[in-house]
Formats: sequence, C-alpha cells, structure tokens
Amino acid sequence: MDLFRDLLDAQLLDRRQRPLGRVDGVTLELREGQPPRVVAMNVGAGTLADRVHPWFGRVVRRWLTWVLGVSAEPSVISMNAIRNIDVDVEVALDAERQPDLLQTERALRRIVRRIPGGAK
Repeated sequence: MDLFRDLLDAQLLDRRQRPLGRVDGVTLELREGQPPRVVAMNVGAGTLADRVHPWFGRVVRRWLTWVLGVSAEPSVISMNAIRNIDVDVEVALDAERQPDLLQTERALRRIVRRIPGGAK
C-alpha cells in the first residue's frame, strides 16, 4: 500500500456510508530491525495544518480551541476499524456514536447558521 496515494486525504465513510471527514495523518509504530507499521489514522484540522507547516498547525489548533471551543486533539481511528480501502476508506464505526469525529464540523455549522442565508 502506498500511504500517500491510497490513504492520506481519502474520504472516510462510516458503516452506513456517511462521511466522517478525510484521513489527515497516520500514526506509525517504529520497530527495531523491522519496517514501520501503520497503527492508526488521524482525523482533524490540526493534523492537516501540521502537514502544511508545524507553525500553521499550532495556529489552527489554538483557533479551534479559542474560537470554536472544540478539542484540538485529532480523532484517532485504529487500523483495525478499516473495513475496505478503495476510493474511499470504509470504517466499522458509527458517526453518531463517535462525537469527536465531527465536532469541528458541528461547531462550524452553528456559526454558519447565524449568517443570513446560512441555514439553507
């Protein structure tokens, strides 16, 4: 598997085919004398911003905490939760039972609804 091509930025879908966001990063386990092993996928704006530049990642995490009031920690999805990797990555999770996965989207939705015409 090519991590950059097959996993990073892939759309995540829950068991009911509802979007959960995109794979923003991966967590690797370094093992002595063996190749690294992918143990988890990370989802979150701070992780995505870190890929641009670490300074930008810090700014985005502060903004998430101060302005939106959400956790800046990424959501971690174990590789054991993956059901299928194709164009999208299907995971054996339920979006409604994983509130941390969509917390940023929900906070942004509350802000957009206040804008005239944003409730549509």
